Amino acid sequence: MKSLDVAPMWDTIVYNAGFIVINPTPLGTQLYFIIRQMTQVAESPDDQVCLNRALAILKKRNSTFRMHVLNRHSFLSGAAYFEHGGRLFPKASDCDPSRHANCPVVVHNNWIVTKNAKVYRFREHLMWMYDSSDNYYSSKTRNYLVYTNPKIPEATAARQLETLKAALAIGHLLKRVVILPRFHCRSNTQECPLNSLVRISRIDAYFKGQFRESSFLRHPKVPDAVTGDVRDAEAELLKLRTDASSDLQIASSQLLRMFGSINARVLNVGSLFRVRVTFDDKSEAEAFRKTLKEGIRPARYRQF
Repeated sequence: MKSLDVAPMWDTIVYNAGFIVINPTPLGTQLYFIIRQMTQVAESPDDQVCLNRALAILKKRNSTFRMHVLNRHSFLSGAAYFEHGGRLFPKASDCDPSRHANCPVVVHNNWIVTKNAKVYRFREHLMWMYDSSDNYYSSKTRNYLVYTNPKIPEATAARQLETLKAALAIGHLLKRVVILPRFHCRSNTQECPLNSLVRISRIDAYFKGQFRESSFLRHPKVPDAVTGDVRDAEAELLKLRTDASSDLQIASSQLLRMFGSINARVLNVGSLFRVRVTFDDKSEAEAFRKTLKEGIRPARYRQF
């Protein structure tokens, strides 16, 4: 930077306004005077559009303007890191400084819309350390429910959403927070996160606090009292299934009898594929049905 005025991040097709290094040189300062002039006259100014226009103006007006793009391996956009880098989930091999000279320094969480989806993606990738006032990670008294998605041809996106609804119903009845599995997209050839299937802002609004991302139990702030207290209950559910080709229907009263007295912090019920949950209370059933209808809305990865 000693010889530069500005060093922006590259954002796939343009310069990125979310992370930029600026020297307090006359031309580095002038860049933001130009941007400010643009934003004052525009009805809906876009910071990235203004930055790229201002850089073009400075390059044209001043032959001494010095700019260089930040290292593209160390400073990445959301598209470059998560999508082009094939990182839909965190990997232990993402960056080992002993083997990789250019470990990421900055990842800009863009190329995805809504604050909810951005937070969810950072949580999924263990890049979110804020615990929040409800002890999102660190609670030692909260109970959880874990289930899995079988990777079989019959487990279409629609079927996986039905399984998600069954898990949320069980979590609601047992007062347990649902820890999500990995979902399967593109005809079961690729594992994908929740935001590939549903609109995160909707499920957040209607099921706030009632679910967690698939990597939750790997987060360093989750206590050992939680990760070390797991009860495997898949066998109990399997005993109820007499016909593998048909749906298994479980009443709320039956679920409470089977699992209501289990005190383990994490209850693992295994696969909920083709499991349907019914409520004995009709008014509760109707209320939960409406919540599912409003909260589970199909979407694509970027949430556009």
